[in-house]
Amino acid sequence: MFDVHATEEEDRLVLLCALNRLGGCTEEQLLRFVVETGLQSQFRFYLALASLKEAEQVRIVRHLEGMLLVLTPQGRQSMEMFASRIRASQMEKLERYGKQWRGRVREELAMPADFVKSGNGYAVTLRALESGEEIFSMTLTAADKAQAKQFCARWPKSAPYLYQTIMAQLGEKQEEEQKNTDA
Repeated sequence: MFDVHATEEEDRLVLLCALNRLGGCTEEQLLRFVVETGLQSQFRFYLALASLKEAEQVRIVRHLEGMLLVLTPQGRQSMEMFASRIRASQMEKLERYGKQWRGRVREELAMPADFVKSGNGYAVTLRALESGEEIFSMTLTAADKAQAKQFCARWPKSAPYLYQTIMAQLGEKQEEEQKNTDA
């Protein structure tokens, strides 16, 4: 359950601390973090985020992974100066879930997936990144929006297996077989 006693100031500070713990992340990832951990409601999240953007304490930057929210120097300074104003129960949630979610966010950012309406269905682009470099990308056509969303949702967990399988089928496996027959 969400804490109804939070102030607007605390809501903004919670977002600054959450973003600091998660690192650069998408707006959707930050929203999921604060809602799923019970830090804020969706409504309070959007109000606080708009205020932080307007005050230039959070900005959006373009990365290979997509559009990410990051702290500005002013946002970091505010967080450092005023984090003590966040109630202990909220800080405990940030501490408890922050590290786990940081790994989850990193994993999601390494396997971006997106879709757009295209002709008879939806073009779903699935990518794999390693050290900030794209190592794999493919575009599939989904029949409808639900299927496109399903492809995107399943991609991060399926990507390593699918990447290895494709690499084996297209090159590495055949090269090994060729070496074995030449020997």
